[in-house]
Amino acid sequence: MKKILFLAVAALISAACATSTTEVKNAANSTVANAPNNTETSKKAEFTAGANPKSDVISSTQKLQELEFWSAAISSETSPDLNAQMEYIAPDRYHIKKANGEVIVIGKDSYENDNGKWKKLDDNIGEFIKSQTTTGIEEGIKNLKDVQIVGKENINGKEATIYSHNIAGVQTKVWIENNSGRQLKNEIEASVSGQVQKQTTVYDYDKKFKIEAPEIK
Repeated sequence: MKKILFLAVAALISAACATSTTEVKNAANSTVANAPNNTETSKKAEFTAGANPKSDVISSTQKLQELEFWSAAISSETSPDLNAQMEYIAPDRYHIKKANGEVIVIGKDSYENDNGKWKKLDDNIGEFIKSQTTTGIEEGIKNLKDVQIVGKENINGKEATIYSHNIAGVQTKVWIENNSGRQLKNEIEASVSGQVQKQTTVYDYDKKFKIEAPEIK
């Protein structure tokens, strides 16, 4: 389940913002009780359509926390065990599904699917995700430098500008839709324990879905 929690945090903050992939993964391995207190989010950044690349990257990440819902497909060519589907409904509903595990979070209530059987968890996973996301974005904004525009591409029929930046050895590319300023895709490459890790997240803002508590038998 810890890897599933890491994916939830990574999907929310990866575009701008963890100071390193290792730090995010270490955070996911800590207990909810040890998660840092929530901090106020940074001043809202403006989407400038390329005039200020740094502001655009920060703005696109902040939008993920403001939208009513979105889903994401997370894949890794170097670590297939990280492949996952994630759904989010504001303000505090998450559904993360992997080949070897599934978690649903609704407010303070969390559920895990273990070998086809759902069980309710004692931990407040929603608060963990929220606090780690807020902290990751804050730290990422402080360290975000040298943001550059490196190209343009059509993603699923939507025109996007590609932004690139590097934070503490984590190389990131972000595809931001020209019209809405929303992230369509991001790619992260970093060295973790001496091995190169690559992770891609593709976002969907059109597909509607529900996240409900599972039936506990």
